[in-house]
Amino acid sequence: MPWMLPETLGLMLLGMALFRAGFFSGGWARRHYWAVAAAGAGVTIPLYVALAGWMSATHFDPILLLLTEPLHLTLLRPALAMAEAALVILFVTSGRARWLAARLTAAGRMAFSNYLGTSIVCTLIFYGYGLGWFGRLERWQLYPVVFAIWIAMLGWSQPWLERFAYGPAEWLWRSMARGRWQSLRRI
Repeated sequence: MPWMLPETLGLMLLGMALFRAGFFSGGWARRHYWAVAAAGAGVTIPLYVALAGWMSATHFDPILLLLTEPLHLTLLRPALAMAEAALVILFVTSGRARWLAARLTAAGRMAFSNYLGTSIVCTLIFYGYGLGWFGRLERWQLYPVVFAIWIAMLGWSQPWLERFAYGPAEWLWRSMARGRWQSLRRI
């Protein structure tokens, strides 16, 4: 979708800048992560709540949705994503609940495999060739589906990486990029 190219490019550049600045490796001072989390969530959550109330009050008017989409996509979503990332980094580097941090780390190392797996599972749940649940569930009924998928991702990623060097999609991608089969087994 060509109209998404500027947004995708901008977010990619933001991610690269944050990576180079050490944001994702936990290299910043904890107070800086807290500042990113507080600023991002402090600004976006009240705006999202107001936006959701407005949308609901107007019965999700399509014109209003179209007009507010740039605000949501361009400003709010990246700011909230940075706040969420800062909170995850604070949690992982805190040393608390190491078992969960290890599972989150493993799921992150297998992000491509988990993305593809989630896409396959969700199409089987929601498309007509599967259960056909699209449009049949209320919004609140989607939460158990989301939590089940999260549990599955967190449940399979760490045991897989204990036996193998990469996730299956990551292994295939590396093999294609390097032009020869990579070793999948842990050495």
